[in-house]
Amino acid sequence: MSVITADMGRLSKLLGDELSIYRQIHKQTEKQMELLAEDDIDAFNISLHKRESLIEQIKGLHQESERLMQSYISNVAGGNKADAGIDSLKKQIHETIQACAEINDRNIAIVRDMTQKHSKKIEEKSAQRKGIGGYAQAVANLPELFDKKT
Repeated sequence: MSVITADMGRLSKLLGDELSIYRQIHKQTEKQMELLAEDDIDAFNISLHKRESLIEQIKGLHQESERLMQSYISNVAGGNKADAGIDSLKKQIHETIQACAEINDRNIAIVRDMTQKHSKKIEEKSAQRKGIGGYAQAVANLPELFDKKT
């Protein structure tokens, strides 16, 4: 087995592993959209951490596959035949990443809306508290008004 064939086999395996993890990331991203719809922020945060660990796995695989991919591209540019399996994996990875990005953009928009709504609620509560505080200061603290025996 030639070095090129072994490298292409290893590249194909790495890309397959990456695709599998990207599909898991896609599922996590879809789950995050559901959790946002349910307003389950704690579960959403847990899901973000799970997705982050998957991304770290991708980074590890990508470091090795990057070198092999450069070799593959050089071989194809040098006149060697392209590997349909590798090209197919690259295409599937790209499509999965694209789908994740679209869902992620929607999730970000949902989080922004939720943040604005919660900020408005906090501002309203703060204004109510100030109003109550002003009323409390206007009432004199006279012990004779309050019967401590009752």
